[in-house]
Amino acid sequence: MNRTHRLLPAHTYCLSNGLGVILHPIPIADSATVDVWVRTGGRNEPPEWLGISHFLEHMVFKGSERLAPGELDRAIEGRGGIANAATGQDYTHYYMTVAAADLPETLPYLAEAVLRAGIPDQEFEQEQQVILEEIRRAADNLGYTAYQLLMETAFGVEHPYGRPVLGTPASLMGLTPELLRAYHRGWYRPEFMTVVVTGGIDPERALALVEKEFGGSAGGPGWIAPPISPQPRPQGVLRRESAHARAEEARLKLAWPTVSLDAWEQVCGLELLAVVLGEGRSSRLVHLLREQRGWVRAIGCSSLVLKEGGLFCISAQLEVEDLAQVESTILHEIEKLQQDGIGQAELDRARRMLTHELLFSAESPSQLASLYGYYETLVGVQRLQEYLELLQAFTPAQIRELAQQYLSPQAYVVALLKPAASDAAAASELQLACR
Repeated sequence: MNRTHRLLPAHTYCLSNGLGVILHPIPIADSATVDVWVRTGGRNEPPEWLGISHFLEHMVFKGSERLAPGELDRAIEGRGGIANAATGQDYTHYYMTVAAADLPETLPYLAEAVLRAGIPDQEFEQEQQVILEEIRRAADNLGYTAYQLLMETAFGVEHPYGRPVLGTPASLMGLTPELLRAYHRGWYRPEFMTVVVTGGIDPERALALVEKEFGGSAGGPGWIAPPISPQPRPQGVLRRESAHARAEEARLKLAWPTVSLDAWEQVCGLELLAVVLGEGRSSRLVHLLREQRGWVRAIGCSSLVLKEGGLFCISAQLEVEDLAQVESTILHEIEKLQQDGIGQAELDRARRMLTHELLFSAESPSQLASLYGYYETLVGVQRLQEYLELLQAFTPAQIRELAQQYLSPQAYVVALLKPAASDAAAASELQLACR
């Protein structure tokens, strides 16, 4: 990467009410994206309110005292725009993309819905059923089920990160409109929010528009994130298996506890390590296990980093009879890297892949807005530039040290999703996946 690459917002502000604002004009863009990020998600939910952040995300689209259900969608989609939302463990965000000229007419609708969600009683039960169906569909999704099995195994059901963001049927049925309104009042406040606007905008006009729609003060006190226990670290090999009726092959996930976003330098190094081991055909595990030996249909590595925890993950799809030799080979390759290190060419390839991946993800207004909002909400948008610079600073010896520090062949987590052996087993495991 050329060190002159810059990926920082053109304009950042903090309004008098505590709201963060990020503006990035793209002169050639005809569209504009607004992305509203709220610093709450599954991590802030007590067990009895599991799924409340995601439920509230749905209810925001049901309007306010001044906005009828569906009116937000009609105002945006009627102008050819799109609107959507997503909930994670550490955030919730709402975004729309419209023609830049339509921004002054559409932003008031988004602001009204997000800031003053009414949570109407008559819409509550209907949306409850929608989310229950979403949970049922998720239980049929092999990727989701394997991921949730890993998180539950690695963090435990007592830890927020080990629980599903969607909630469970039981927790969902325990929620009420009053609880959602209280949760909204406590978290959907300017001091817990960032508004990102990108695309064909004039920064001064965009700032004035954001101030007009989001510049008010919230009533009452804000809520405080509850303390959570430290991330568990296995003392040996912690293994959990499940079966799924839809699975035709095994899905194997190995994971090692790592660091939270606070340890930013190590976060960047672990990303490089993940690319060296398992991203792209020339990476070590892909080349050996898929291209050479044909033992896996797919394999990859990733570094999952959350606000208060992290996992280094290796995931594979393979036949059940190959499970033992694939796991053993993965551990052998890790030990080999720990002993012999990596070459400069491997590190250079990883740098290029991560740098280009980040730069390519910022090519459209919507991608750029999501990138800025995510970073600002979780770790601070200034980390974007630090990320690009740190990728260049790591040496092969430092990557080897990270592997030695975090990837113990004697202490890790295994989550295994296998084909169901019988209809009875399938029904039992599907019920487990929904809980």
